[in-house]
Amino acid sequence: MTLESLKDKISEVKRYLDENRVIESFDFLEKISQEEGNFQASDSLKSLRQTYGYMIHYLIEGLDDPTRQDVYDSTVRSLREICDNLLIDKLSIESPSLYYSTSRICKHRNNSFDNIWHRIIEIDANIDLALAADSVPESLYVDKDNLMHQLFDIVWTERNNKELCAALTDKVNLPSTEKSLALYLISALTLSLLGVYDRDKMLSLIEIYENALSEEIAAHSLVGIVMALRRHSKRIYSDKNVLNRLKLWQDSLVTYSRLRGVIKEIIRTRDTDRVAAKMRDEVIPELMKMRPDMLKKMRDSAMDFESGMLENNPEWEEMLEKNGLADKMRELTEMQSEGADLMMVTFSNLKGFPFFNGVSAWFMPFDMNNPAIKMDKESRKPLETVFSLGSGMCDSDKYSLVFAFSAMPEQQRKMMLGQFEQQLSQMMENASDRLEKQSNPEFNAAAVVFIRELYRFFRLFRRKEEFDDPFKDPFNFLELPVIGEMMADEEIITIIGEFYFKRGYYDEALELFKAIEDSKKDDPSYWEKVGFAYQSLKQYDKALEAYHKSELLGEPGQWLLKKLAFINKKLGNYREAAEYYSKSLSSDPDNVSLIMNTGNALSESGDLQGALHSYYHANYINPDNPKIWKAIAWTEFLAANLNKSTSYYDKILLSSSEPIDFLNAGHVKLASKKIKEAISLYKKSAENNIKDFEASFLADTDTLSNAGIDKLTQHLILDSIKLNHIQE
Repeated sequence: MTLESLKDKISEVKRYLDENRVIESFDFLEKISQEEGNFQASDSLKSLRQTYGYMIHYLIEGLDDPTRQDVYDSTVRSLREICDNLLIDKLSIESPSLYYSTSRICKHRNNSFDNIWHRIIEIDANIDLALAADSVPESLYVDKDNLMHQLFDIVWTERNNKELCAALTDKVNLPSTEKSLALYLISALTLSLLGVYDRDKMLSLIEIYENALSEEIAAHSLVGIVMALRRHSKRIYSDKNVLNRLKLWQDSLVTYSRLRGVIKEIIRTRDTDRVAAKMRDEVIPELMKMRPDMLKKMRDSAMDFESGMLENNPEWEEMLEKNGLADKMRELTEMQSEGADLMMVTFSNLKGFPFFNGVSAWFMPFDMNNPAIKMDKESRKPLETVFSLGSGMCDSDKYSLVFAFSAMPEQQRKMMLGQFEQQLSQMMENASDRLEKQSNPEFNAAAVVFIRELYRFFRLFRRKEEFDDPFKDPFNFLELPVIGEMMADEEIITIIGEFYFKRGYYDEALELFKAIEDSKKDDPSYWEKVGFAYQSLKQYDKALEAYHKSELLGEPGQWLLKKLAFINKKLGNYREAAEYYSKSLSSDPDNVSLIMNTGNALSESGDLQGALHSYYHANYINPDNPKIWKAIAWTEFLAANLNKSTSYYDKILLSSSEPIDFLNAGHVKLASKKIKEAISLYKKSAENNIKDFEASFLADTDTLSNAGIDKLTQHLILDSIKLNHIQE
């Protein structure tokens, strides 16, 4: 069986299991295992089927079986594991992917976790001795680096190894274990679980969290657990061992608080894409359009979004305000103050160094003595000062920065270091301000760093297409096994729902708003937000329903009245739209925009006299507005008041060169039987684009017919314009 054929069949079995079609799953898997010659899978299936058959027999015989649900869940879980094993056994031999090629290399080396661990500890001891003598052979750092990569690869790719998981659980939380090494192993565990589900690794990560000796270890492990639960929720729902361990957390206020922090930070990664897109598509292109000398001055100011850049030079301020950049920068500043990852934009361009070709390098603890860093001691000192500002940078970004500065001439390096130190110091200060407001700042800061480290790997790694990106889909935390129940309280749902709503992620916001509907159903502002979310998604029927619920709960304000008018207009309910615009006018009677919208809605509903009343009211307030003249002129034409319409088009054409105005004025002349004047105006409308003119003319055929112009005349007029255009 080919690999692709096996993948398709395994996917089909998993679909059967999702649909609770267990017998079909047995039949299909037995055929696959026989065809693959996988006798271990065949034996497991035979034993499972026998147990499953006994359970069904007890049910039919009416026998009490308190373990029935457990047996069923265990059977489904085991069948999923067999699916995984059948596919992975094939992939382990045939797949050229990085994961499986690394797995084959690890098996070829035949090196155990414990052996590599002890060698690293021994090298660290030798380095400490050499440091005391102020002379460390580079070979020690090279050997340690090689062993660190091997250690990561073993944890990442080794499967179904209880001894390895027991060793991990033991070693990570040893008081003698360096914190950076412990976090490195948690990263490998997390990456492994985000690829292939392994119950022992999942339990190991839970054990590491529960016995964490530091806030950083607790944060990294809990992030890994949440990400793995999200990736394998179906598997874990049928895994009683894991579920029971998680249920022990339900009475822990500490874990509850930590989970809230982790979930909020994972959700905030949605803003990273938005920040990157805004910088790439809006800010940078606008900056590139500026005069080169102005751009240079701005670069020299370090382009710090929060260092008062707009106050430095009135000329810059005016220029930025004029092209909208100031608003975009203020939005980026606000997003950063709420935890958005602006550093991702900078460092996304610094991950092309050869160092990042391997998976483990993205999680390697930062060490200035890493053999990949080619920089003398004097050059390192300023960078070490920068990194000492705080722990807000993840290790892969620190390596990126070192490699980037290593390639610069010394003078440029010093200048850039000063600018970067200023930027980083400000960012750290902002991050510190935000964290101070949180109940557990040390834990939350560590969680942010690890989430960003994972995010960079899955988004920027050169072979990222080989990995299933856990950040690509919206995160519904309420669907997480056990944790979803723990987080199902109104406060956290509201906080995250409001975050999604504010950022414009309306699908996700609606999912959470629905979860708290029972407690919010009497709150008019709740229904306003629900309505606006539906409106933004162009689901106008649902938006109108929500807005009506808000309207019934209290006296509607201007915002709601305008939204009700807008939605009714979108749905073609023009009379209702006009009524809501009129209600809105009662508290703002001289608002020309509202008056015009009222007139437009009345016109669409067929009430031309009502529309004209509104337009003339607007004209009284603002008599020099050509847009109002155009509305009056066209509506007077529709109402067959040709003289009034002509007088307004005469005013309009004194200053207008718009093709549509010449077209409409031509219609009035045609309806007035002034054919030559009409043709003259039509020619002016068509002189730049005959196709657009023809399309607009044909769109008005019904209107012209209502004005008494027969179809033949319309066709002949149009042909005369086209003929004239060809001759010219």
